[in-house]
Amino acid sequence: MNFYLRIFVLSILLVVCVVLAYSQAPPAPENLTVQKGLLGGAILNWDTSSGAVGYIIYKSIDGSHFGRAGATHRQGFVDWWVFPDLLYRYYVTAFRMVGMTMEESGPSDTVKFAIGLHHPPLPGQGVIGGKIVDDSTQAPLKGAVVRFFSPGKLFAEKTHTDSGGVYWAALDSGRYLVRADKFDYFGEWFDDVYRIENALIVDLHADSLEVANFDLRHVPVPVPVTVSGRVTDTLTGNPLQNAFVAFLRPHRWIRELQVVTGLFGGFMNECTDVSGLGRLFGVVWVGRTDQDGYYTAHLIKDLKYIALAFKPGYIPEFYDNKYTPFGADRLRFSQDTSGIDFKLLNNPLAIHSMYGSVVDSAGMGIPSNVIVFRKTIYGRLPVRFAMTDSLGNFECHYLVSGIFYIKAFPIDAYAPAWFSKIDCGVRNWRFADTLQVSGDVEGIEICVMPAPRLGFARIAGNIDSNPGNLFLAAPEQGVTAYAVSTTTNQIMGYDVTEDDGTYAIENLPEGTYSIVVDKEGFNSASTPVVTVDESNNYEVSDASLTLDPEPSSVDDDNNSLPLVYKLYQNYPNPFNPTTQIQFDLPKASRVTLKIFNVIGQQVAVLINTIMEPGTHTARWNAKEAGTGIYFVKIVATPVNGNGTSFNQVRKMILMK
Repeated sequence: MNFYLRIFVLSILLVVCVVLAYSQAPPAPENLTVQKGLLGGAILNWDTSSGAVGYIIYKSIDGSHFGRAGATHRQGFVDWWVFPDLLYRYYVTAFRMVGMTMEESGPSDTVKFAIGLHHPPLPGQGVIGGKIVDDSTQAPLKGAVVRFFSPGKLFAEKTHTDSGGVYWAALDSGRYLVRADKFDYFGEWFDDVYRIENALIVDLHADSLEVANFDLRHVPVPVPVTVSGRVTDTLTGNPLQNAFVAFLRPHRWIRELQVVTGLFGGFMNECTDVSGLGRLFGVVWVGRTDQDGYYTAHLIKDLKYIALAFKPGYIPEFYDNKYTPFGADRLRFSQDTSGIDFKLLNNPLAIHSMYGSVVDSAGMGIPSNVIVFRKTIYGRLPVRFAMTDSLGNFECHYLVSGIFYIKAFPIDAYAPAWFSKIDCGVRNWRFADTLQVSGDVEGIEICVMPAPRLGFARIAGNIDSNPGNLFLAAPEQGVTAYAVSTTTNQIMGYDVTEDDGTYAIENLPEGTYSIVVDKEGFNSASTPVVTVDESNNYEVSDASLTLDPEPSSVDDDNNSLPLVYKLYQNYPNPFNPTTQIQFDLPKASRVTLKIFNVIGQQVAVLINTIMEPGTHTARWNAKEAGTGIYFVKIVATPVNGNGTSFNQVRKMILMK
């Protein structure tokens, strides 16, 4: 065999070996573990599998056949849909793509998972248990949620009753308030009271058993009503057949339902997957229009709803002509009602799409609402709504070219946050990053932070907007109100105002909180600081505040520059240990941005350079600084020599 023939044969053999090597499936994942998350769900983790591009999670319920629960490119997965009294088993496979073919590994080891506090008491623990029944029939109530709150502890524990209405929990010794809830029943504190100030405290000692029984009263039988309407094309007036119509629980109602059921997202039969919208939660009724565009819904009298209509190719719309569930009209029906109509728009110029995911800081997908805002000369306007799937992935269609912001509202356990390229949990619209859309945009990640809601305290109030005349102040709907711990600077709970401007942040641990609000185009005139503890029965109901519109020069045209120099208040404030500082430059300038302490000593230089005109953000990490008051000072001098230097100082509070 001559030299060239030998080289040719060796080359062919090498190619064959490479193809065979890459056609082999990756090895099965190893070290699969599962644990209960602090905020709920079953958290799976495993080691990286060499050569894998993704992983498939398989799930079995009470001995059923394994089925796919999801797929991810990360080495972790959260299964939020786990329920009491059931045994779950999981395994994971790895896969990679060879051309259009998916090569999947064998299964990992199998792990088991079950919900509940039903474990033997540990040394120093006692047991609180009892039975929960219907107060009129004495029938046992399965699936009731029992929560245990110990004054002075950060988080509450919870468990569920079994089929006999029995519950028990092994807990550390201490003083406990005990509450029982079940859907369609009035929740109670032990012993047979409805208000926390009247609750009986259970004094639990090591190795002791304390009994706390409940007789829950059934909510009166609901009265049904019929609601009807029509869906038509905005431009032509033609009826839209097979348009999707849904009546949903408002966001606050869904969150309250999660508390009384102890189930993430509420009832599974109220979850609906809609192509192009994602997974909707709190769906009380869903249907499609007939050939003439009509629908008929069956609802419950005098409850509060929001209504949604959608058809592929058209922009989703909430009643009445709204684009988000938070700004949508709230509907109550005291009798059979007609005329709840929708006019959907098909915009031929809206051809772009966004694709992304909502994740926590560990990269786990978080089911969420996603709202897209467009920057216009009239301000930042909400223009699209989408839901993620169960893995936190979303897609948003029918967008025109422009500059956009995105905000995620998790279903539960996490706080709302704006899209940011570098920060997780951005809670103010002014510190969000923008997205320039001139075609399809992929790879967007909105990072959210936990807000566990694991206590019994409550902070409520009203939020009004001030158009410049106090006598014209009006309730402001769709404002996000956060309860931020003054000790840790962490969000411990939140709510979104209803149409009457009210908010109620519930299930907070006792403590002291700053009430920080967020509404695109508005600034808060104040930041109330309130304490909820045993002295006020864990409730503050008058933490109200007013919003001021942002000056119109900020909401400028998409392509214009700031009109004036400006240093904004740092965010967050108070902070620990990092904060963001934003400033406007109307022209190219030499900028210094420095931090000083209360006696005038310079502690940090954040910027000392020439910068282009525009809006800029700097970050200060004060991990080396001590608790106290600091000042940030900007000096900006136009580089063209026209104009005097701009100076401004802002006070900041570092709390560790």
